[in-house]
Amino acid sequence: SFKKMAKNKKSGVPTTRAKKNGGTPPPTAKSRGGGASTTAKRRSAATATATATPSSLSSSPLERLLSHALNVYTLGFAFFRVGELIPLLLGRNDGAECQLAFLGSFAVRRHLDRRGKKLLRFVTMLASIYLMDYKIPEPLPESDGRHRGRTVVVTGANSGVGYETSRQLAVDYEMEVVMGCRSAARCRNAAGRINAEIAASKSRGSVEPMPVDLSDFRSVESFASRLDGRSVDVLFNNAGYAPSANVPVNEYGLDPSFASMHLAHFLLAERLIRSNPQLRVVATSSGTHHLCAMPFTYTPRSVYEMMPSGVRKWLMPQNPGCLDEDYLKMGIRSATDGGAYIQAKIANVMHVMEIPKHHPEATAIAIDLGWVGTSIQPFMSRKLSPTSLGWMRNAAVGVSPMIHAILDGEEELHAQLGGERRRRKDSGFIVNTFGRAEEAFSYSWWRRGANADLSGERMRGLAEKLWEESARVLTTNGFTVEK
Repeated sequence: SFKKMAKNKKSGVPTTRAKKNGGTPPPTAKSRGGGASTTAKRRSAATATATATPSSLSSSPLERLLSHALNVYTLGFAFFRVGELIPLLLGRNDGAECQLAFLGSFAVRRHLDRRGKKLLRFVTMLASIYLMDYKIPEPLPESDGRHRGRTVVVTGANSGVGYETSRQLAVDYEMEVVMGCRSAARCRNAAGRINAEIAASKSRGSVEPMPVDLSDFRSVESFASRLDGRSVDVLFNNAGYAPSANVPVNEYGLDPSFASMHLAHFLLAERLIRSNPQLRVVATSSGTHHLCAMPFTYTPRSVYEMMPSGVRKWLMPQNPGCLDEDYLKMGIRSATDGGAYIQAKIANVMHVMEIPKHHPEATAIAIDLGWVGTSIQPFMSRKLSPTSLGWMRNAAVGVSPMIHAILDGEEELHAQLGGERRRRKDSGFIVNTFGRAEEAFSYSWWRRGANADLSGERMRGLAEKLWEESARVLTTNGFTVEK
């Protein structure tokens, strides 16, 4: 066989492989362009691989880990900073610096590779945190002695924003602060720390600890009685907590969270206004009160009706508007539910809206606080916390809306509202996270939607009903208030 193959090769007879190729001999290296050409092609392919975009190549484990960490940080930033982002994105404030930072990052990122875009995103968030904490908020009032000797009553004053507000008012503005706290011992300790700072700074301010248990209306009456005969300029209704679900009704047959965070403050304000008709009432609300509208406004009606009632109740435990007629009739007389905190916070907003209607000489302001690092939740007090990561403002920075609401002139605050509202003073309003006045229920989600009527007119009507029901409940339990 080998001899035959050799003979065929010499005579030019096609081999078996050539026959399979139609009698054409297989291509040789020379017919392909030679070995040099093949090497060049391989080098060209290697060069193309080396110059491929990073997104086409697999990342290292460290790079993937950093990418996941950045995504988590971005989500945390968006979640905890929503109280500042909403007024910025909706143009409610002069946040041009922060808006330029966002626009600039979008313009630059088009020219960056994947790693560059991620680095830019991180730097933009850090720059935004700095701007939102130190540049965009209204400058604090001057400590020029104008407020020296004025009296302010603060509830929940032994910790968190209540403590920091009390400290700044007494030390920096030389005011006389009555610190209302549930625990007498913690109240004395907090007052002692502030008094030590007052002495060290040679300030003329003062703090006075005074126990009050907002879960007990009798304790609120006793607290107010101790203030009878004293001139009180400002009542800061600050005390609050994050209630658990399914806590049974209290001794008055009421939802304990609603009783403590709204009705007790309602009673205290009414008692102090009797002898201080020009009282300014400031209440710590929360941006969470917008959740009384957002889910119902932006959920398509078909999706809303398709959801099983159990799923709907789990996702949206609150009623549309939260304090609707059904809640005012039955909800306040039931155990706490998953929407208890939201319901109490919108009650604070509705309360201040109604105060000037019933007490024309008084001023009323609610604080849209946003997230501030306090002890209201255990996770906020850890070393690695949203505050240490820059997601939340610390208490010293976060109380600036309170300082503005307590100290800014009434005309100055009304002027920030603009338009017709400058002249109309028959309703309370909100001071937002940047220390600027806003009309309550003025954002786009407060409107008549497919699932419910949540317009400003509807919410003002519910605020009137809340006032009537609050007065009725307290009067029924033996505590007289103005109807």
